[in-house]
Order: sequence, then C-alpha cells, then structure tokens
Amino acid sequence: LASDPGFFCEAIRIVYRPKNTPKPEKDPTGEAKAIATKAYSLLREWRTPPGMLPDGRFSEENFKQWLESVKVTCTESGHIEVALTHVGGVLIHCPPDPGGLWINRVVAETLNASDADKLRHGFSMGIFNSRGIHMVDPTGGPELELSEKYKKQAEDVENAGYQRLASTLRQLADWYTNEAKRIIDEAKREQDSE
Repeated sequence: LASDPGFFCEAIRIVYRPKNTPKPEKDPTGEAKAIATKAYSLLREWRTPPGMLPDGRFSEENFKQWLESVKVTCTESGHIEVALTHVGGVLIHCPPDPGGLWINRVVAETLNASDADKLRHGFSMGIFNSRGIHMVDPTGGPELELSEKYKKQAEDVENAGYQRLASTLRQLADWYTNEAKRIIDEAKREQDSE
C-alpha cells in the first residue's frame, strides 16, 4: 500500500462505491464479498505510511509523488474523500522530522493544507483508534495525560506554522479532557449510589 499508489487505489475501489453512486441492485457474489473483506482488513491494518523506505528512512519526495498519484486516480474514480481519510489515518505512523518536530514537516504541511480536511479527519481518527481497547480508570488520569500530550503537540505544530493541524489536535485534546470529566463524574455517581 505504501509503495504502490495504484494498489492502494485498487483496494479503495474494491471496498467502497464511488461517491454519489447508488447501491447496486444485485448483491455482490460470495467471492466479491470475500475479496472486499480482505481489502478492508488490509486498509484497516495498514501501518506503513507512504514515503517510508525499506531501510527505515522517510523519503519526502516519494511521499509527495505517492499522494499526488492517489489524488489524481481517486478523484477520477470518485473515491477521493474516503481515500484521503484512510491516508490521514496512516500518517500517524510517520517519523519525526530530522529538525526535532514530533512529525515530519512535509507531512505536517500536507495535513495543514486548506484542502486537507479529510486528511486531518483521518489523522484524528487514526490517533483516536490507535489507543485500542483499554481499561477505564475512574480517576480519568489516562485521558488527562492524552489531553496534555495532544495540547503539547498542537502547540509544537502551531509554533512551526501549522495552525489547521494544531486545531485538529486541540479538538482531540478537548475530547479527552471531556471524556476524563465524564469518567470522573460517572465514578462519583456510582460511588454515591453505593
């Protein structure tokens, strides 16, 4: 997926109908369903961002070329929004910038673009989903730690000039703050009812 934009676009086309296309009258065959299920699993489990090289280095040029190819192909096929959402989700796995920022600057610039709403949405969902299944701590501590983490990351990228990306991270931080409050309130109500 990360090295072949054509393969990524094919997986997207297998799983999703083009935008504004009605549901087909006939249900897909068992074989088509099985292929779509495998393609969806592949997209869901994808962790290597475009631009990563086999030796562990990140190629900004490969990243840009891969993304441009996906944009062209998926715009033509009517899959651009869902494709960008999936790409945004895998960008959480990009390496830090050699200059010290927690995210590669070319990736941050891409996520910060005025037309990158779907990428930022996918990035936010990728961060949220990366937590996986977890135990709820009645103190709300883990959520407050995550809130602080994303506030700090937001501050870092804002100071680097990426305001839209910073806003996305602040929204995520706010969600975790609110979730911590909800958990604490719920634990207090349960304790009071005992």
